[in-house]
Amino acid sequence: MIRTALPALACLIAVQAPLVAQGPQIRVGIDVAATEWIVSMEGGGQVLSRKGKPLMKLRDGEKIRIWWDAKGEVESSTEYRIQVGPPVVVKQAEALIKRLKELGEAPERVRVADGDTWRVLTGRFLRVDEADPILKKLEDVGFEELWVASETRPVKAKKGRALYAVTETYERRALPGEGVRFVPARELTKVEGKGRYRGILEIFPNAQGRLTVVSQLDLETYLRGVVPKEMGAWEFPALEALKAQAIAARTYAFANLGKRSKDDFDLLDTVSDQVYGGRDGEQSLTDRAIQETAGQVATFQGRPIQALFMANCGGHTIDNTFVFGGDQGYLAAASCYAAKPLTRSLEGGQPVCGDPDQPWLTAELLRLSTLEGFPVSWLCADGLRQPATALEMLPVLKAMQRRIGMRESEALKGPLLLGLARALGFASIAQGQERPQDAIYFGVGALTEPDRSLATFLVRRGITGALAQGGEPTRQQALAVLTKLWQELEPLEWGEGTLLMDGQVRRKKGGPEPFPIAPKVVVAEELPGGALRLVARTEAQVGDRLKWLGDGEGAQVLVRRLDPDGAALDRYNPTAHWRVELSESDLLQKLKGRTGIGRIKGIIPTRNEHGRVTELVILDGGSRPHRFTGMRIRNLLGLKDNVFAFTTLGDAPNRRFIFWGRGWGHGVGMCQTGAYGMALEGASYEAILKHYFKGIELTPMN
Repeated sequence: MIRTALPALACLIAVQAPLVAQGPQIRVGIDVAATEWIVSMEGGGQVLSRKGKPLMKLRDGEKIRIWWDAKGEVESSTEYRIQVGPPVVVKQAEALIKRLKELGEAPERVRVADGDTWRVLTGRFLRVDEADPILKKLEDVGFEELWVASETRPVKAKKGRALYAVTETYERRALPGEGVRFVPARELTKVEGKGRYRGILEIFPNAQGRLTVVSQLDLETYLRGVVPKEMGAWEFPALEALKAQAIAARTYAFANLGKRSKDDFDLLDTVSDQVYGGRDGEQSLTDRAIQETAGQVATFQGRPIQALFMANCGGHTIDNTFVFGGDQGYLAAASCYAAKPLTRSLEGGQPVCGDPDQPWLTAELLRLSTLEGFPVSWLCADGLRQPATALEMLPVLKAMQRRIGMRESEALKGPLLLGLARALGFASIAQGQERPQDAIYFGVGALTEPDRSLATFLVRRGITGALAQGGEPTRQQALAVLTKLWQELEPLEWGEGTLLMDGQVRRKKGGPEPFPIAPKVVVAEELPGGALRLVARTEAQVGDRLKWLGDGEGAQVLVRRLDPDGAALDRYNPTAHWRVELSESDLLQKLKGRTGIGRIKGIIPTRNEHGRVTELVILDGGSRPHRFTGMRIRNLLGLKDNVFAFTTLGDAPNRRFIFWGRGWGHGVGMCQTGAYGMALEGASYEAILKHYFKGIELTPMN
């Protein structure tokens, strides 16, 4: 299926019994493009012909090179064809074929693998530009939606000279022309440059004069290498989401057995079907998800569904009618927003600053509120503007000295800012390192020794705070110096994790853990862009990121991060929102390769109520419309998704097109990140699947 893989999603590692091999056998195409491979087997094993005749034995780890002597002739398997219109049902396809034949074309229909619809193709070209005459001909008679598609080219099988095995001692042995089969003594066969694979591995010549590599194993074991690659188990841990992905992947594989039978395997190991990583991709939590849903598939009216999914749906999926065509009732649009998000009220014990924006507030300043007796009101604008005195700064300094295990000062000597540095031991560190020339360079040359050396050292470390100025510093200047000095002696380390449904948190690559909060916690919010503001209370949504500083009593400072991607259930993916800029020449290059458009007069999008572009009309230099729908829109522009808006800057031919969008994928079926968001909100895998696939049932595979 056409989709985009997520970074790994996971949870705690669980000890469990090994998975039992079950389900039908599946043949996975690992590669079809190389002419040689180096293979070894764990524990050794046998090399057989594909008909089962023993050929040789290999020791544990012994490598053998399988080489297809193709006479140096490797034929391209790619050609270009013109697709006329979007995918349509068979009756519409036949009517379109009839019309094209009347124009002297030789069209044919090709079934869409992920829908009960057909694409109508005409012409065969070895290069993209060869399609231009027919493109123009069809445009002249009124066809608006034309697309130059890359297709697999039918070629006659190449006989080649022979298939050989080359041993570690460079002995060359002839192999049967139909190919070989590797049967490991244990479980694993290693293919250099690809990875380790369970089951049986086959290598055989294909029609393009290359070698096809196939991994054959049972369906449940195959899923162990698919689910972690499709939804993974380290970045977004949620077992119920992984179970939903396991059933979707199982259903897709089961429904598409034989999909690529002409190539002598069922599915590819890429996003064209499902990403399969073999043994090296397996993870314990995804194994658990597969085991706990063993044999279950999603069905609609008694038949396995086309369980389409994408990484991120941009807030809302879309009915399959607008993408792959057809009328599968279960592939209807679904929202990626919770009807009523789960929240937790986090209340602070400090007064709220009157300013809605607090640009002066930093993480280092917030850290001061963990010191015993520190007046939190000082962190507001009025408090920071007040003059700082040695008398009021001394208790803060002493609390810091106690915290870091330093002897407490009895008094502050000399200029206040330098006195703070001196009390924390920096004067002796600066002595002997600094030179008068550097003091002049940094603007503190007017000070006398030893203040000059200390000031030079501090400026060099980024600690300024009006060191060379006379008069009393403000609290803001004094506290800024104090926080930077503290950072030098004890670098700031925030705790960080995701808020869970039960009020616990989960750190990255960790499991759920309790989250105690101190009675007098200081609460702040982090706005998109990193700005902080003190608040009396914040309503944290499940899934929000929290940062905290604390001790044994719990969090003393708590920061809720307001997610830049908002409240959507699919906000946990880096592609939830994105920006792409294209120069006019770059955009024309993309258009020329697929449509023949050489100039742009205008771009007119049609959007649905969720901001997804369902149709894009490009007016060429002659104001002739070129219409595009479905996946061709994002493929044409080189964007991640069809949920986008854009602006144009400058004049032709030097315009810039800036696109802002959200989501990653085709938008049909299950949103993988949204499934994770639903799991965080407490949804079961069955609820997740039935949300994204309308009217389905979960039934045993048969």
